[in-house]
Amino acid sequence: MKNFISGAIKKSRTSLSVLVLLGLSGVFALNYLPKATEPDVNFPGAFVGVFYEGVSPEDSERLLAKPLEDALRTISGVTKINSTSTTGYAGVIIEFDQDVDLDEALDDVRIKVDEARAELPLDAREPTIREFTTSDNPVLTISVASDVLPQRVLVNLTQELQDLIETHPNVLEAELNGVPEDLIEAIVDKSKLESYGISMNQLYQAVSNNNRVIPAGFQDTGSGRFAVNVPSVFSDLEDIESLPIKVSGNSVVTLKDVADVSLTFKDRGGYSRINGQQSLSIDVKKRLGTNIIDTVTDIRVLVEKAAEDFPEGVEVNFVRDDSAFALTMISELQGNVLTSIALVMIVVLAALGFRTSMLVGMAIPFSYLFALSALYILDKEFNFMVMFGMLISMGMTIDGSIVVTEYADRKLAEGMNRVDAYTAAATRMFWPVLSSTTTTLIAFTPLMFMPGFGAFIRDMPITVFCVLVGSLIYSLIFAPILGAMFGGLAKQSEEEVNNTRLLESSDPLSLSGASGVYARKINQYLDTPGQTITIILGAIILCIGLWMQHGKGIVYFPTVAPQFAEVDILARGNLAVDEIRDIAVDAEQKIIEIEEIEMLSVWSNSGGNGRSQRGGSPDRVGGMFVDFWAEDDAVSDLDGFQIMDLLRKQFVDTSGYIVQVEAEEGGPPIGKPLQLSVRGDNEKELILAIQKIRRFVESIGSFIEIEDTTVTRGIEWELEINRTKAAQYGAGLSDVGAAVQMVTNGIKVGEYRPLNLDREVDIRIRFPKSERNIDQLGNLNVQTQKGLVPVSSFVETNIKPATKSISRQDGKRVHSLAARTVEGAIPSVQIKKVKDWLKTADLGKDVIVGFDGFDKYNQEAAEYLVLGFIGMLFVMLIVLVAQFNSFYQANIVLSAILLSFGGVFISLLVLDRSFSTLQTGISCVALAGIVVNNNIVLIDTFNLLKRNNPGSSTKSVALRSAILRLRPVFLTSFTTIAGLLPIALGYSIDLIDRTVKTGSYITSFWEQMAASLVVGLTVATILTLVVTPCALALSDDMRSLPTKVGRLLMKPVLVINSFRKAN
Repeated sequence: MKNFISGAIKKSRTSLSVLVLLGLSGVFALNYLPKATEPDVNFPGAFVGVFYEGVSPEDSERLLAKPLEDALRTISGVTKINSTSTTGYAGVIIEFDQDVDLDEALDDVRIKVDEARAELPLDAREPTIREFTTSDNPVLTISVASDVLPQRVLVNLTQELQDLIETHPNVLEAELNGVPEDLIEAIVDKSKLESYGISMNQLYQAVSNNNRVIPAGFQDTGSGRFAVNVPSVFSDLEDIESLPIKVSGNSVVTLKDVADVSLTFKDRGGYSRINGQQSLSIDVKKRLGTNIIDTVTDIRVLVEKAAEDFPEGVEVNFVRDDSAFALTMISELQGNVLTSIALVMIVVLAALGFRTSMLVGMAIPFSYLFALSALYILDKEFNFMVMFGMLISMGMTIDGSIVVTEYADRKLAEGMNRVDAYTAAATRMFWPVLSSTTTTLIAFTPLMFMPGFGAFIRDMPITVFCVLVGSLIYSLIFAPILGAMFGGLAKQSEEEVNNTRLLESSDPLSLSGASGVYARKINQYLDTPGQTITIILGAIILCIGLWMQHGKGIVYFPTVAPQFAEVDILARGNLAVDEIRDIAVDAEQKIIEIEEIEMLSVWSNSGGNGRSQRGGSPDRVGGMFVDFWAEDDAVSDLDGFQIMDLLRKQFVDTSGYIVQVEAEEGGPPIGKPLQLSVRGDNEKELILAIQKIRRFVESIGSFIEIEDTTVTRGIEWELEINRTKAAQYGAGLSDVGAAVQMVTNGIKVGEYRPLNLDREVDIRIRFPKSERNIDQLGNLNVQTQKGLVPVSSFVETNIKPATKSISRQDGKRVHSLAARTVEGAIPSVQIKKVKDWLKTADLGKDVIVGFDGFDKYNQEAAEYLVLGFIGMLFVMLIVLVAQFNSFYQANIVLSAILLSFGGVFISLLVLDRSFSTLQTGISCVALAGIVVNNNIVLIDTFNLLKRNNPGSSTKSVALRSAILRLRPVFLTSFTTIAGLLPIALGYSIDLIDRTVKTGSYITSFWEQMAASLVVGLTVATILTLVVTPCALALSDDMRSLPTKVGRLLMKPVLVINSFRKAN
């Protein structure tokens, strides 16, 4: 190392060029790293959907879902398979392990679906396969509205935007809402159809047989080769209207003779509204792994450019766009990071003087720029986790530089020249700095592989890892080089070094200033080291015990006042599309005048879940997305939670529907605190089980917004055919089915693509709207060989409870329940009540109960952190034993880590906060890293003084070591505390925009972690400066402990022997 530093100093221009190059690469990385607020964490997956028109949910399950599930569960990396079967449709969601390569997984899904296709019904459509993520919510909603243009024009413009958006490589899907689909509709005159004697089956065959693609091939004549074309598909409406249906003698009956054909829209399935105005909207979903800010920014540019060519009177709005919010928050956090750097530099400057403080302070920008370069190479984002990783590592970045420069200052004070002083400092402190940094890296390594939604925080330990590697390079290479070139001893540093030299020859208790006060106080503790350690240990155990008895329990991630909210509208019964729209409009009118709302988007959907992915209740018929005003534009002092309470009050008196208001909270998307499911093969048992669980959950009184997926109260009409009578009349089942379809959605007889449209359009035949109602089911006739026969002659119409959908999970039927806790209730405590009750509840022997959401991910993270912590301690033990060649000293460091956690629990008690599995757990790891650094260097100093002063007592050496390390330990801890203190106190101090805020989103997001670190580090610093010297003073007693114990045990034997000899 000495030769390397000497060589680097001699080639100073080269060394400086490397330093500048590394710095510039960091600046480049900062400009080109994708920006984001939170890490995009979700589980990759695939979605497979199959249409089979007309079949019941039970048949969809049996014919579509089960064959697909059986084929897909054999794919490697699959963690869960969920399916939903509804009328005419089955959808299967395959979730993979988080680290699975999604492209390879999608290829495997396509292969398995192709294999399963042979087991699906021949009439079923081809399965569709697309990428799916657990956070499948849109990142941007675009609304298109107009009061003057016809609906056809507005629909075409919206579809053009959809096609344009889907060309962007980052876009997974652009889903239309409130946009009716195009339809070629043939309204059949029933009387004409019956007078011509045309059956429904004849009508269907005539249209479908004349709308086929016929590959006629080529004709080789020997003197040439020619293509043969057979125009066989519809090219315009006239082709459809003039289609022959029946020939009777010389007369030909065409479709227009029995029906009116027109281009129109399908029956609406739902509506979309923006700020009280009916509109069409597009939900944009991004692909997994793509950057949200870049994607939204690009799409906005595309849409705004396309909207310039729209006709006058078209209004285009952007809803659910958090890119501007994200950029504001990133800028604010960057300002807070700069504020922290400024505070740290002030502390360092006050403690070390100008020259030395500049050498030490340079470690911060260098380490950060080095880390940014590494993150760019690792293809990471620049998000909140990255920036907070920089914040918590700020004190650690200068630790090595402080140690090196302080030793160099001592040598300069002794008369050594700059080159020799910094060369000696880098050589002497190489192993202590390397060892302390290595152990800190070991502490953060388990966090880099957190499973599940713990991946939300992976970017932070990766950032800390990169920052510490940069600080290690700077402190051992560039700091000595710069010190040899520009370093010098400041006046105040010389006085401090003289004090340090006094320790070599005089009584440390005679020192002046803070060092003297500390020396006299620690000397008292060193007189009774065992008693001191016992008292401190007892106090920490007491604090932990008090928290366990009176603390606020465990949460996965702290709650943060939201910037957005989602309102779910739930209703039961056989509601028409327009009835659902009226319910949604009624709910909208209750809150549209609230001034704290900037944008209000409303949707209604007769199909159940609609656009919301957060629940799965079949009662969800509509919803609203509520965008609050940004912090800087807020019209009142209400935060997100208070605005949500205001929304809930507006819905207290609703009748006919239920409204649930939920926050789009920061952190991992784990959903409601209580999420459980019951699985089994017996549907009745599952319904009874989930209803019994719901009654108990309601009886606790701590849960609100409880919803489950049991069958809703609805009806359906079932036509029971007497097959014997039908056969006597010569009527087939297909004729009956076709007749029924004519009074419902109509019969799809084909598709065609008009030249003026970009997508295929269904061709459907059906009766006029006046004849499409329930009453017509009893008036239907079918054409048979015996003439017209009333359907009622062999069909009985019954009313039965409706099954809207059937859900399955991992091959079994499943029902789920979700609920939110009331304000002040501790989720972990309330969920334990449910678990305890389930242990004794009789739900049926074949019913399997499983927990999801908070409980699942919290338990998963806790188990991983415990195992990771144990592994971390073991690896640290190996490194420390290699460093000190002493199990006792290694265990002193590990014990200091464990004791420092007491400071975290003190912060939770004092501030009355819950233990966050992610944030508080990270605080403990960060504390471990800093405590390890301080203790390693202190013990290394103790060992050096012990070797150099063999005649000194262990107590005096421990005292001198503690005083020598007082300033470095204090600086390392205080710089970290100074950097985090504003956020810990709830202040956002933005040095860039020169603003000071209280209770902002930034401070709410990080306040708990920052406060845990500040209080915990304060306690840990006291422990390092008190407990570690006491433990070192006990080292001689600990070595002689086996001898003393042996003597104590032998004493009775010696007494007995003496007694025998006396007799």
